[in-house]
Amino acid sequence: MKLWSRGLGKTELKMDCRYYTVKSDPGGDNVYIVGKITDPVNWEFRVTLEPEDIPGFIKMFMNYCIIKLTLKNMYKYIIYLFNKRKYAEAAGYDIEEKVDEAYMQMMNGRQRPSHLSRA
Repeated sequence: MKLWSRGLGKTELKMDCRYYTVKSDPGGDNVYIVGKITDPVNWEFRVTLEPEDIPGFIKMFMNYCIIKLTLKNMYKYIIYLFNKRKYAEAAGYDIEEKVDEAYMQMMNGRQRPSHLSRA
């Protein structure tokens, strides 16, 4: 998947969902997608899916173009299943802990450690 936004300028992020982890929020109905983008940047990320997002996802995935793309490339999912361990190792088994820790630091009003050392 490729991601672009106006804020990125000419940079286009390459995202590979095979390397991402999905986990549920133990305290609620939300689901997290946790991963790392390594090309052309080195960013860890966390996307929170809420129950309100489900109608939009259903609308998006029921689109003819998405259905056609899925059916045409279903064999790639089977190949992925045979290589699943390789993707988990490459993503890093500790990615969830790293992203959760960084998220809590940023969202609880603390600055990144590199900024604290300069002060």
